[in-house]
Amino acid sequence: MSILVELFLYLATGTAYWWWTQNLTVYGLAPNLIFAAALSSAILAGPVKAIAWGFFLGLYADLLGVSAFGAHALTYSLMAYVVYVVKRQFDMDSFFSQLVAAVTLSWISMLFYMGLSLVFARINPTSLKIFLAEPFLNALAVPVVFQLFYQVKRRTGAL
Repeated sequence: MSILVELFLYLATGTAYWWWTQNLTVYGLAPNLIFAAALSSAILAGPVKAIAWGFFLGLYADLLGVSAFGAHALTYSLMAYVVYVVKRQFDMDSFFSQLVAAVTLSWISMLFYMGLSLVFARINPTSLKIFLAEPFLNALAVPVVFQLFYQVKRRTGAL
């Protein structure tokens, strides 16, 4: 039963991200709900499930993009592993920790993704506007997505 709930959660996250970026962008900016879901699942789930969530959410982001295929999957998988290592030292369930993690990991993830894109595809897919504004939008989205995922985990045992 929990695998069906997780599949539904994955598809709902992808659909919400696609719909938000198509309809609710302001000056071409929107929070990266895929990133928020990957970070939230990395905080809530165990190491294997968190890395799997990061990989498959990254794979979905790669399907939507036009740059180096697999770069998001690798980035979000590594991010999930880093969160697993860090959450043993810090309380990642707190609001402030999530804000700090969202901003820092957004910038680190974007830099890593840009590096992979420059090395393998020889293009820079991220504009300066996105690089400067998206981490703060992600910081606003992560606590909301975390609470949704936490409620799903508490009620169904998924994640």
